[in-house]
Amino acid sequence: MSPIALLRWTTDLLQLRGTPADAPPSPGLLAQLIALDLISSVLYLQAIGREVLFGALLGRAMLRVAMIWAVLSLFGRKARFIQTGIALYATGVLLTFILLPISAALVRSPSDSVDFGVQFLQLGFLSLLLWSIVVDAHIWRHALSLKFWFALPLSLGLFMLSNELATRMFPLE
Repeated sequence: MSPIALLRWTTDLLQLRGTPADAPPSPGLLAQLIALDLISSVLYLQAIGREVLFGALLGRAMLRVAMIWAVLSLFGRKARFIQTGIALYATGVLLTFILLPISAALVRSPSDSVDFGVQFLQLGFLSLLLWSIVVDAHIWRHALSLKFWFALPLSLGLFMLSNELATRMFPLE
Protein backbone atom coordinates (compact mmCIF):
# COMPACT_ATOMS: atom_id res chain seq x y z
CA MET A 1 0.00 0.00 0.00
CA SER A 2 1.48 3.34 -1.02
CA PRO A 3 1.71 6.14 1.55
CA ILE A 4 -1.01 8.14 -0.24
CA ALA A 5 -3.33 5.12 -0.37
CA LEU A 6 -2.63 4.46 3.32
CA LEU A 7 -3.49 8.06 4.18
CA ARG A 8 -6.72 7.92 2.14
CA TRP A 9 -7.72 4.64 3.76
CA THR A 10 -6.94 6.03 7.22
CA THR A 11 -9.03 9.14 6.60
CA ASP A 12 -11.84 6.86 5.39
CA LEU A 13 -11.57 4.98 8.70
CA LEU A 14 -11.67 8.26 10.61
CA GLN A 15 -14.88 9.10 8.74
CA LEU A 16 -16.28 5.62 9.57
CA ARG A 17 -16.33 4.61 5.89
CA GLY A 18 -13.35 2.24 5.62
CA THR A 19 -12.86 -1.16 7.20
CA PRO A 20 -9.83 -3.03 8.53
CA ALA A 21 -10.38 -5.63 5.80
CA ASP A 22 -9.35 -3.01 3.23
CA ALA A 23 -5.78 -3.02 4.61
CA PRO A 24 -3.20 -5.44 3.26
CA PRO A 25 -2.33 -8.18 5.75
CA SER A 26 1.26 -6.93 5.96
CA PRO A 27 3.27 -7.53 9.14
CA GLY A 28 5.86 -5.09 7.80
CA LEU A 29 3.27 -2.31 7.53
CA LEU A 30 2.09 -3.05 11.08
CA ALA A 31 5.68 -2.81 12.35
CA GLN A 32 6.15 0.50 10.52
CA LEU A 33 2.95 1.89 12.02
CA ILE A 34 3.99 0.80 15.52
CA ALA A 35 7.31 2.59 14.98
CA LEU A 36 5.45 5.66 13.70
CA ASP A 37 3.20 5.49 16.76
CA LEU A 38 6.29 5.53 18.99
CA ILE A 39 7.66 8.53 17.08
CA SER A 40 4.35 10.39 17.34
CA SER A 41 4.24 9.62 21.08
CA VAL A 42 7.74 11.06 21.52
CA LEU A 43 6.75 14.19 19.62
CA TYR A 44 3.54 14.49 21.65
CA LEU A 45 5.38 14.18 24.97
CA GLN A 46 7.93 16.75 23.85
CA ALA A 47 5.15 19.11 22.71
CA ILE A 48 3.53 19.05 26.14
CA GLY A 49 6.87 19.38 27.90
CA ARG A 50 7.07 15.91 29.44
CA GLU A 51 10.14 13.74 29.77
CA VAL A 52 10.42 10.97 27.21
CA LEU A 53 10.93 7.52 28.74
CA PHE A 54 11.56 5.11 25.88
CA GLY A 55 11.18 2.01 28.05
CA ALA A 56 7.70 3.11 29.14
CA LEU A 57 6.71 3.92 25.54
CA LEU A 58 7.89 0.50 24.34
CA GLY A 59 6.03 -1.16 27.21
CA ARG A 60 2.86 0.71 26.31
CA ALA A 61 3.20 -0.33 22.67
CA MET A 62 3.64 -3.98 23.66
CA LEU A 63 0.62 -3.70 25.97
CA ARG A 64 -1.55 -2.36 23.15
CA VAL A 65 -0.46 -5.14 20.79
CA ALA A 66 -1.16 -7.72 23.51
CA MET A 67 -4.62 -6.27 24.15
CA ILE A 68 -5.49 -6.36 20.44
CA TRP A 69 -4.34 -9.99 20.28
CA ALA A 70 -6.26 -10.89 23.47
CA VAL A 71 -9.55 -9.38 22.28
CA LEU A 72 -9.32 -11.00 18.86
CA SER A 73 -8.42 -14.33 20.48
CA LEU A 74 -11.34 -14.06 22.90
CA PHE A 75 -13.71 -13.63 19.95
CA GLY A 76 -12.00 -16.32 17.84
CA ARG A 77 -10.76 -13.84 15.22
CA LYS A 78 -6.97 -14.18 15.51
CA ALA A 79 -6.64 -14.26 11.73
CA ARG A 80 -7.68 -10.59 11.65
CA PHE A 81 -4.86 -9.46 13.97
CA ILE A 82 -2.60 -7.83 11.36
CA GLN A 83 -5.33 -5.87 9.60
CA THR A 84 -6.99 -4.82 12.86
CA GLY A 85 -3.64 -3.73 14.28
CA ILE A 86 -2.90 -1.75 11.12
CA ALA A 87 -6.28 -0.02 11.32
CA LEU A 88 -5.98 0.83 15.03
CA TYR A 89 -2.39 2.06 14.75
CA ALA A 90 -2.96 4.04 11.54
CA THR A 91 -5.90 5.95 13.01
CA GLY A 92 -4.12 6.40 16.33
CA VAL A 93 -1.04 7.89 14.69
CA LEU A 94 -3.05 10.29 12.54
CA LEU A 95 -5.14 11.44 15.50
CA THR A 96 -1.98 11.94 17.59
CA PHE A 97 -0.52 14.18 14.92
CA ILE A 98 -3.80 16.13 14.81
CA LEU A 99 -3.76 16.49 18.62
CA LEU A 100 -0.14 17.71 18.73
CA PRO A 101 -0.77 21.42 18.10
CA ILE A 102 -3.91 21.46 20.26
CA SER A 103 -2.10 19.86 23.21
CA ALA A 104 0.92 22.12 22.83
CA ALA A 105 -1.31 25.20 22.84
CA LEU A 106 -3.24 23.99 25.90
CA VAL A 107 -0.06 23.35 27.87
CA ARG A 108 1.19 26.85 27.14
CA SER A 109 -2.07 28.55 28.17
CA PRO A 110 -2.88 29.40 31.80
CA SER A 111 -4.93 26.65 33.41
CA ASP A 112 -7.38 29.07 35.04
CA SER A 113 -7.98 31.04 31.85
CA VAL A 114 -11.57 31.67 30.83
CA ASP A 115 -10.48 32.82 27.40
CA PHE A 116 -12.75 31.62 24.60
CA GLY A 117 -9.75 30.41 22.59
CA VAL A 118 -8.58 28.15 25.41
CA GLN A 119 -12.07 26.77 25.91
CA PHE A 120 -12.31 26.12 22.19
CA LEU A 121 -9.00 24.19 22.31
CA GLN A 122 -10.24 22.18 25.30
CA LEU A 123 -13.43 21.33 23.44
CA GLY A 124 -11.42 20.32 20.37
CA PHE A 125 -9.15 18.09 22.46
CA LEU A 126 -12.09 16.40 24.18
CA SER A 127 -13.95 15.99 20.88
CA LEU A 128 -10.97 14.30 19.22
CA LEU A 129 -10.49 12.04 22.23
CA LEU A 130 -14.12 10.94 22.12
CA TRP A 131 -13.98 10.56 18.33
CA SER A 132 -10.96 8.26 18.68
CA ILE A 133 -13.09 5.96 20.86
CA VAL A 134 -15.86 5.99 18.23
CA VAL A 135 -13.35 5.23 15.45
CA ASP A 136 -11.89 2.36 17.49
CA ALA A 137 -15.44 1.04 17.98
CA HIS A 138 -15.96 1.19 14.22
CA ILE A 139 -12.77 -0.82 13.70
CA TRP A 140 -13.67 -3.37 16.41
CA ARG A 141 -17.18 -3.67 14.93
CA HIS A 142 -15.75 -4.84 11.63
CA ALA A 143 -12.94 -6.91 13.11
CA LEU A 144 -15.24 -8.81 15.48
CA SER A 145 -18.44 -8.77 13.36
CA LEU A 146 -20.38 -6.98 16.09
CA LYS A 147 -23.14 -4.42 15.97
CA PHE A 148 -21.82 -0.90 16.56
CA TRP A 149 -23.71 -0.56 19.85
CA PHE A 150 -21.82 -3.58 21.21
CA ALA A 151 -18.49 -2.40 19.85
CA LEU A 152 -18.80 1.07 21.39
CA PRO A 153 -18.78 -0.05 25.05
CA LEU A 154 -16.04 -2.54 24.17
CA SER A 155 -13.96 0.29 22.71
CA LEU A 156 -14.59 2.52 25.71
CA GLY A 157 -13.74 -0.29 28.11
CA LEU A 158 -10.53 -1.10 26.24
CA PHE A 159 -9.59 2.59 26.23
CA MET A 160 -10.06 2.86 30.00
CA LEU A 161 -8.41 -0.49 30.74
CA SER A 162 -5.40 0.15 28.53
CA ASN A 163 -4.88 3.63 30.01
CA GLU A 164 -5.15 2.30 33.56
CA LEU A 165 -2.79 -0.62 32.92
CA ALA A 166 -0.31 1.55 31.03
CA THR A 167 -0.30 4.17 33.79
CA ARG A 168 0.30 1.56 36.48
CA MET A 169 2.73 -0.68 34.60
CA PHE A 170 4.61 1.89 32.48
CA PRO A 171 4.39 5.32 34.13
CA LEU A 172 5.69 8.25 32.10
CA GLU A 173 6.78 10.17 35.19
